[in-house]
Amino acid sequence: MFLCSQCEERLSYTDSSKGETKEVCDLCSNLLEHIDDYFEMFRDEVKSYQFSTFLIGLRSQKDNLQRERELMERLGSTARTYKAEFQLRLGTKIETELGYRVDFERPGLMFTINQENMDFSLWVRPVYLKGRYLKRRRGIPQSPWIKPGRGKESERSISEYIGQPVCNFFEGKNYNFFASGREDVDALMLGNGRPFYVEVEFPRNRSSDFVRLSKVVSAESMEGVEILDLSIANPAEIEELKNLRSDKTYEVGITIEGDNALNMEEKLKKYSNVKINQKTPSRVIYLRTDKLRERIIRSIEVKRTTGKQLVLIIKAEAGTYIKEFITGDNGRTTPNLKDDLDINVKIDYLNVLEVK
Repeated sequence: MFLCSQCEERLSYTDSSKGETKEVCDLCSNLLEHIDDYFEMFRDEVKSYQFSTFLIGLRSQKDNLQRERELMERLGSTARTYKAEFQLRLGTKIETELGYRVDFERPGLMFTINQENMDFSLWVRPVYLKGRYLKRRRGIPQSPWIKPGRGKESERSISEYIGQPVCNFFEGKNYNFFASGREDVDALMLGNGRPFYVEVEFPRNRSSDFVRLSKVVSAESMEGVEILDLSIANPAEIEELKNLRSDKTYEVGITIEGDNALNMEEKLKKYSNVKINQKTPSRVIYLRTDKLRERIIRSIEVKRTTGKQLVLIIKAEAGTYIKEFITGDNGRTTPNLKDDLDINVKIDYLNVLEVK
């Protein structure tokens, strides 16, 4: 077995090279003799990133680890393994000379060396930005809109209007957008907005200027999208947002044909905590799995009546398809207002007022 001088000293083993003509250590592959080289690589690679904590990783070769275990058992050695020694020496040099701090729990950056090819990789902790968005113009989808046979629509999505400026702001490589539910493409999102977060991968910048970022989103969307309550999110907040199931409050304008528009306020009082069954709406069935969902209509009130035109305020459980509750969707939602009240109804508009 051939050991480099660093491993000989570490293990107090001096006869490793007898009869050997190798130049590469059978344990550390000469990694311990190249601490300074990897320090220079680290310094050059990370100089354009904002971070304060780091961790050194080493992907060791199993055969080398096994040889070291057997040798250390034979010698009765309690020395650090070459992996631990490498991480300690390089980490200490980085802390001492560059001022960054080792963090074993949540490092801002991880520098990992692969022993097999002596190359390295860099991982940077993502930035998570959370907030709420308003949609003030109809026709904007939440995610990029793809139509069969036509490809991507020209209108940018909420995720793009928000995600791309956020990604640019933090100088990231890519972004992922998540929102708590979604409104229809022709619906507005008003009130206090819909909760969302953006994950920015490999961010180089971590400083925050939320006022400027909000102005960029508003300007690029021609005031169609506005973002509120921005802050940097921690992992617990992101998990909470992922699992959030918020009741929604809607404002719906409808027109009722015929004479059954009379006394609608009285007729709608019975819809208090009413369970409905909804199959996947026919308008989106080409995009989603056809399944049956049970949802609850919390309440309905008539906000305004002008002849046969009514404005309803509907509170419902998360995941309720409000349009289909009103129209019935040819029997795919039961009960529904159209069949239950024996009316011909047209939806004039729909706005989301609150996401709790």
